[in-house]
Amino acid sequence: MGMTDSQFKGFIRFVLDDIKEVLENLEDGSKEKDKLQKVADNLQQTLED
Repeated sequence: MGMTDSQFKGFIRFVLDDIKEVLENLEDGSKEKDKLQKVADNLQQTLED
């Protein structure tokens, strides 16, 4: 069963919110934070397209 565009965007928003919460708890400049920030940026771009 597939998702509608609105369902998909809702899922992306849910994941992005959780990622932002985790980013707040990671040390600045760490490889993990940089990688997770890149994922968050890509998800945000998906919402804006």
